[in-house]
Amino acid sequence: MNHQFDIIVVGGGFSGLTAALSLANSNHHIKVALLEKSDIIKQDKQRDGRAFAISKSSLKVFEQIDILEDIRAFAGVIEDIKIVDGNSPFYLHFANQEKSDNSAFGLVIENFHIHNSLRNRALRQNNLEIICPNFYQEIIFEENQAIVILDNNSTITAKLLLACDGRFSELREKFCIKTFKKSYRQTALVFNISHSLAHQNIALEKFVPDGPFAVLPMKDDLESSIVWTVQSEKAETILQMDSINFVAQLKKLVGNYLGDIKLISTPFKYNLDLIIAYKFYFKRMALVGDAAHGIHPIAGQGFNLGMDDIKLLTKLVKEYFECGLDIGSPTLLQKYNYIRKIGAYKMVGATDGMNGVFSNNSKILKTLRKSGLAVVEKTFFLKKFFIKNAGGAL
Repeated sequence: MNHQFDIIVVGGGFSGLTAALSLANSNHHIKVALLEKSDIIKQDKQRDGRAFAISKSSLKVFEQIDILEDIRAFAGVIEDIKIVDGNSPFYLHFANQEKSDNSAFGLVIENFHIHNSLRNRALRQNNLEIICPNFYQEIIFEENQAIVILDNNSTITAKLLLACDGRFSELREKFCIKTFKKSYRQTALVFNISHSLAHQNIALEKFVPDGPFAVLPMKDDLESSIVWTVQSEKAETILQMDSINFVAQLKKLVGNYLGDIKLISTPFKYNLDLIIAYKFYFKRMALVGDAAHGIHPIAGQGFNLGMDDIKLLTKLVKEYFECGLDIGSPTLLQKYNYIRKIGAYKMVGATDGMNGVFSNNSKILKTLRKSGLAVVEKTFFLKKFFIKNAGGAL
């Protein structure tokens, strides 16, 4: 094992693998170490119910690190987006024909396919070393480097450390980086269904009082991924239903456009919370992805928000490295912090606000929502604005 690196990435999930590959691919002289406590080399990630709606912007990152063609084999395509408020006759429809380039809004891919493609690509990257199953005992920041003492008592060093260890980041807590937290008291139930009518590459987002309900088109045109948000106290009751009653309740939300539906995967549940750091760095460490910000999935942008972190960090590191500058310097990290906090806080405001407005049974808000959807649907420049700023997908 090499003991001196330019960058150490802590966490071998989506953000960690993508960040490590993006940085290693930006300049083949940059030496990257990926540290992960589980054995991601020998163990494939298994299905956990989740699928990501990946924007065009994020797909460019996958193209740059050479996994796009791999994941396309498992991807559904979003060509149209319909947004509905409950059972209202008014809805907002975004069609790919309304985009200037007539392209799809994004792809829908189950997350285990993405993870395994990232892992396989990382194993082929010459200037990237995966250190697993290992983790850190201690991390020490000196003036010119970060020192990581591993659980096997060996030591590795780097100029820059990335905390990619998830929403409940141990590194964020270890270095006392303050966060804002909020429980939505909502639970997302995620699973796949089959249906008798083709989805026609339409993504549906329906807003009901319990929270948003999303149907995402999968590779097979007779299969879709469901994200069903419910009040947390109802989650267990719904999960304990027999399959007939479960599908009957689901059918009320889906409606008739997919025909007969069947449950084809085990439902998984995820509690929904907001968490965002007040600062995205500490000394020579940058917070990336969910370690910096975990948002409500109402617009499906959590994954894409993390990809924006990686794109900016890769750009800054590449520039500094090629100019012979310190890639873990306060100047670089402060610039990263300033730019990404603006983007993240804007998305937090948007998703938190949308959830508050749409997950509400107020008669006044119902009327305003219906009017708002109708106005945007009939107003050309407003639709263009929302299409441009949709991030590519739900």
